[in-house]
Amino acid sequence: MPYEQYYGSVIKFRVALSFVHASPSHMKRSLPSGVVTCGSNSYTASAITNAIDAGVDDMGEGDYPDNYPHQYKDYEKITPYCGDGPWYEFPIMPDGSIYYSTSSNYVSPGADRVIFTESGTYCAVITHTGASSRNGFVACDND
Repeated sequence: MPYEQYYGSVIKFRVALSFVHASPSHMKRSLPSGVVTCGSNSYTASAITNAIDAGVDDMGEGDYPDNYPHQYKDYEKITPYCGDGPWYEFPIMPDGSIYYSTSSNYVSPGADRVIFTESGTYCAVITHTGASSRNGFVACDND
């Protein structure tokens, strides 16, 4: 078999094999196509993107209002489907504002969070609302 034909076949095989072995935890997740609901709060893809962008910006600036964003540990085993982590959580606000809190102007982070990777890849929207433990989380509907 000629060199080009052999290596072309090997490359095609490896590409095909990578699709067979791809798992959901290694695939980039798309933003939700509809509205995500966390308890009585609803979020559009645009609101989710804005919260993720704010979290990534704060990480880049070293600006962590009220300790956000911080690493999400997935104690509840909510599968993020966006890679193996580390993952980060940042508040998403029901009124559409961007979360920001300082020691002199405390703002509650509320119950809802966006989960994302360091590069800003969307992972999930989760909430404390309806969780079985005080600091626990559950996945939001339509996420």
